[in-house]
Amino acid sequence: MLSRTVILAIVVIVILAVGIGAAVVLLRPAPAASITLWYNSTGHYGDTEPAVAQLIKAQIEATGKVTVNLQSEDWASYRADFAKGNLPFFLLGWYPDYFDTDDYVSPFYSTAGAQSEGAFYTNATMDKWITNETASVDPTVRGAYFQQLQTQSAKDVPYIPLWTTNAHVVYDSDITGVFLHPVVFKYFIMNKPGFDHITVGTTDSPTSFDPALAYDYFSTNIINQVFDTLLVYEPTNGTLLPGLAAQVPTVGNGISADGKTYTFQLRPGLTFTDGSSLNATTVKRAIQRVISLNLQGSAEFLLEQVAALGKTPTIDTPNCPGPCTTIVFHLLQPVGLFNQIMAFSVAAPVPWWYNQTGAQQDVVNGNVKVTGDGPYSLTSLTSNQQYVLQKNTNYYNPGLYSAFGIPTIPILSKIIINRYSDSSSLKLAIQTHQINMAYRTLNPTDLTALQGSAASLNLKVDIGTSPQIRFLVFNVKTAPFNDVRVRQAIAYAVDRSSIVSNVFHGFAVTLYSMVPPGFFGPDYSSPVFQTAYGSSPDVAKATSLFSAASLAISLSMFQTDALERNWL
Repeated sequence: MLSRTVILAIVVIVILAVGIGAAVVLLRPAPAASITLWYNSTGHYGDTEPAVAQLIKAQIEATGKVTVNLQSEDWASYRADFAKGNLPFFLLGWYPDYFDTDDYVSPFYSTAGAQSEGAFYTNATMDKWITNETASVDPTVRGAYFQQLQTQSAKDVPYIPLWTTNAHVVYDSDITGVFLHPVVFKYFIMNKPGFDHITVGTTDSPTSFDPALAYDYFSTNIINQVFDTLLVYEPTNGTLLPGLAAQVPTVGNGISADGKTYTFQLRPGLTFTDGSSLNATTVKRAIQRVISLNLQGSAEFLLEQVAALGKTPTIDTPNCPGPCTTIVFHLLQPVGLFNQIMAFSVAAPVPWWYNQTGAQQDVVNGNVKVTGDGPYSLTSLTSNQQYVLQKNTNYYNPGLYSAFGIPTIPILSKIIINRYSDSSSLKLAIQTHQINMAYRTLNPTDLTALQGSAASLNLKVDIGTSPQIRFLVFNVKTAPFNDVRVRQAIAYAVDRSSIVSNVFHGFAVTLYSMVPPGFFGPDYSSPVFQTAYGSSPDVAKATSLFSAASLAISLSMFQTDALERNWL
């Protein structure tokens, strides 16, 4: 049996051992927390994404408080994952759905819109401001709300605006009708004399051609060739024209005085390319379908919330059966930009037989099942390889753009779109005339090279300003990004100018608000992130905020293990 003295000695040794061990744990430097930054790896934004991600990683790691792991995946998986909330921190881009400043606000800061973008941000005050600005047509009133929205966005930081890119397209010099449209790139107004088709190259890829689901540029741009909406855009700008509707509603002529009722008169005798009827009940059912399905990551919120149709829309079709050409939308509150939303792909009518319990599959049993009413039909689809658009010989309004010197649409019988894996392959294809046009996306180096050799290659290079913006997204529901100090720290750490100069070589412009300047009539953009976080990185402030956030996570030696775990 151990003596009392021996037992006491053992106890003292154990206490000393524990104390020394605890001191070592407490005194050793706290390991840097780890986060993961996601980016697309398959050319949706061109092949500059890895370089951008590497720069942002270095900028955040300059604080010494955080290590950044980089992960990437193909666009279809990426789009699905951020909509499901699986990506806590990622790079994203945006191209406008409709030609109004609201399209840089509602999709990001409304509760439903932020969910679709993967941020899952919600702020009741922001929701109210958005409702108020959409209800008004007074530029002064809207400007005040847009200022409040932008200012609050810089405080809450669910997104960090980074840069705006240029718009560019390279094509055979004899192709006419090429316009870098601010909303819809229109193949159906293009012509190549002596040819009945052109072949287009892209690095982009779609997610779905169902208007109820599609919510990315490539998908919606193809939809805009295959489906028409009640209203459409002029060939070169954001002015609305009658599409399926016979006229654009105005106050007193389709829009009620209180702005809560919109009446559209459809053209008679409309049909889809499969011969099925397209009338007021078809339009009504298509709108109801989008809202009832409410597919994850879709633009459903634009109809339910932004357009104020609600979860159970009140839509009348007063002369059905019969001519069935009148459709009346009753809104829950006034919406000054309802016409613009009716020109976006989410409002495109689909045939009666489209899937009512889920997204319509693009291909069923080997047959393309994308059926619209637009200038072209999608007749062949090889996923991530080729998409073939064929002239719709029964298009309802071939003279749609006759007032603009375009006698008939579509002009070309066929558009073949081939997908390339990277910018270098796309550049080679247009240089060697394997394709007639390269649209989305050439990297800055390849674009510069093509500018220099365009004349000798019988090519044209069009470069213009673009309403596309690029930004970082935080899933604000996921640790550590549920701590606003972490989001603010990264806002202090990022260096936009470095990205623009080192990656894009002048083919991009720094951006300090999610509302880009100078595109939509009254310029409501305000550089709120520049005001709040400066024009250049502030590593000291970023480090301080990261330190404060780390202290909040844990100071206890019993939680050292938790400190060593990745945040993602």
